[in-house]
Order: sequence, then structure tokens, then C-alpha cells
Amino acid sequence: MKLEDIQHLRTTYKRYFHPSLDSLPDGWVAIIDDFFLALEGIGDLNEAVSVRFERTLTGLKAFAFPEVSRWHPEQSNALRAAQRQLYKMSQQTCEVCGNPGAAEDGHVWCIGHAGELADKARREAALYDECRVLFPSIHGKAIDLSVPDYLFDLVATTLRSILKLVESEDIDGKVLITRIEFDGDALSVRVRYQNLEAVFMRTQMAINEMLTDLEVLSDELTRKHNLGGSDAP
Repeated sequence: MKLEDIQHLRTTYKRYFHPSLDSLPDGWVAIIDDFFLALEGIGDLNEAVSVRFERTLTGLKAFAFPEVSRWHPEQSNALRAAQRQLYKMSQQTCEVCGNPGAAEDGHVWCIGHAGELADKARREAALYDECRVLFPSIHGKAIDLSVPDYLFDLVATTLRSILKLVESEDIDGKVLITRIEFDGDALSVRVRYQNLEAVFMRTQMAINEMLTDLEVLSDELTRKHNLGGSDAP
């Protein structure tokens, strides 16, 4: 989610805000706003309520604490109604722009964002699944493979090379890519080694070199792209 949208929700609904919002799509800001507005009208227990969001394959779910069993029946019913509405709207709202959309392969696209974006999402999901062993089990938006098209093959090739090395050395779970993030200007990649014995020092050095090359080459490709393409000097 865009920083300005996160700041809006954090400022407007400070007592409900939860970091799980950060990884939700930009197009769902309005339906989340509507959900928080519904909470505002539920009652006195709002002061003690926190909300965690979880995106599932079928829609967006909101979990409120304390649990509804501790609420007045009318408040519980109002909360459940708001949760159902959020879940329903997330199935019908384009995650890119917020226009009406339809679900496709775990995403929701409007007509304008279907097709090309759906193919791009499938390509990213396939790469993630292929290299899953390299990523922490919980990482939020720290692992973001939705890099520009001109960088995707470079990122994919590097990840596959690291995966091949990890599997050949039988060190699954000991090499974790903890961040892949493109901020519009530069690609940032971080790695963490855990319980990696000294005998694998050369392997660690090789992976570090791959990631350094990835960042350097991505900077060069981004520079050329910004100047007009791969033929730029």
C-alpha cells in the first residue's frame, strides 16, 4: 500500500491501526476506510479494539480483538456485518485502482487491469513458489517480486542461481533472502545467514557477490531505462 494511504489510515483510525495494513493493495483503501467507519459506530468497546487484516485466496478478512464473544450482542452483530461486507467487497474491488472487478487466480482485477497484470502476477507467483525455500516464512512486503519488467529476468536469474547453490550444498533454511524491494530508483536486496558453518564461507562469499552484482546491474538497467531504453549510453 502506498505510504500516503497508510499514513491516512494510521492518522484517521489510530486506535484501530495494525501493521498488517501495510501489505494490502492500494485499490482496497476505500473499502478498508468504510470498514473502519463501521467500527466507529459500533459502541463503547471501540476504545479497546485492535484489528488485524489477513488477505486470503478468497478475500480480505479482518480479525478484531477482544473477540466478539466478549462484546454486547448488538456490537457483535454489527462487527460481524462489517467483517462480512469487507470480505464481500474485497472480492469485487480491483486491487490496483478500486474500481469494480472480478477474482482471477487469487487477485481481483477490473477490466482495465486484467490480462497483462494477471499474467505478470502469475509470473511473480511462480518465481516465488520456485524459490520459496530462500524466503523467511513471514516477511510481509519485504519480499516484493513485482519489480519492473526490465529487471524481472535479472532478479529471477539471480534467485535461481542462489537456489541452485543452496540446494547443491544442502543448506536449505540457512540462507534467507530477507528483502527484495524496488523503490522506483534502486533495487535493495538483503540476505541473512543462520547457523551456517564456517566450512561454507566460500558459499556465503559467492552469494554475497551474486547479490552485489544484482544491485549493480539493476542500477545500470534502471539508468538506461530512464534514459530511454537498453540502447542508452
